[in-house]
Amino acid sequence: MIEILPMKDREQEREILDGIDCTGPQARVLAMCERGQTLGTVALELEGGVLRILQLAAEGYDFSEAPKGETIFILDSLMRSAASYGENFGAGSIETAFPDFFGFFRARGFDSDDTHAFTPMSTIVRYEFH
Repeated sequence: MIEILPMKDREQEREILDGIDCTGPQARVLAMCERGQTLGTVALELEGGVLRILQLAAEGYDFSEAPKGETIFILDSLMRSAASYGENFGAGSIETAFPDFFGFFRARGFDSDDTHAFTPMSTIVRYEFH
């Protein structure tokens, strides 16, 4: 069973956040785990009505080439979980703190410039009413 939850090990979370520039006191890390093994993490923070993705990581992936297969699944799942987390806390938009790598975010409906990708939260989090 795969789960994506806020990181429980606060020391490990602090180590990840300490390695990222521009993190505020409200920054958190969500971890994607399967049977106790971490598959990837997303560091994020809420700033006003904006969810900022500070770092997106999949185990064994170094961003030297376009993500493929399971790596795409992991990164996409983490990005969507981050968006849901932000939406739960009132964020109206989502942006990255880094440039769009290999068009990953543009392929998911984000706009981008040389420094980051950005979109309204509704691009990722959608509601269906019946």
